[in-house]
Amino acid sequence: MDDTHSPAPVRGALLAGALAAVVAALVSLPLHSPHDALLNSASVTWGVLLLALLSGIVYRRLGGSPNAARRFALVMAVGFLAWVAVAFAMGTMLTRMVSFTVPLAAIAFGGVAVLTPMLSRTRLAARWPAVIVALVVAVAVGIGFAGQGDQESGRLELPPRAGYDTLRTDT
Repeated sequence: MDDTHSPAPVRGALLAGALAAVVAALVSLPLHSPHDALLNSASVTWGVLLLALLSGIVYRRLGGSPNAARRFALVMAVGFLAWVAVAFAMGTMLTRMVSFTVPLAAIAFGGVAVLTPMLSRTRLAARWPAVIVALVVAVAVGIGFAGQGDQESGRLELPPRAGYDTLRTDT
């Protein structure tokens, strides 16, 4: 078996995607989403995992060819640039689309592109139970933080108190 061939490309990509999904879900929390109900940590997680599955299929098809890791990185870079173009196009309809999705896409595409070739060769990727546990953890993090957006509370509240006492008289 040559050095570029990976015995478990899809499972390695899913492991990479699970790691990237957790990071992207956590990074998405302080970002201002264009639509909190649709673009939240749960949808970010599912998007990264779908990217990982498709990337694993692509990497498996490239697995036996020379320079598979380089070709895979090139495919992922083209995919990232395509997503940036889509984000800019959608940014004309949704405010903050680019500032929300491009950093998350960089985490997703970069994480999957770098980690898939490495994790595909490990014994961890050869075991489905380990992959399933990683996926469950990623989905739990994504769903667990889905309600933690930047949306206003919807409650009528007074503004926060100022940092001074109104009864104090300084001369």
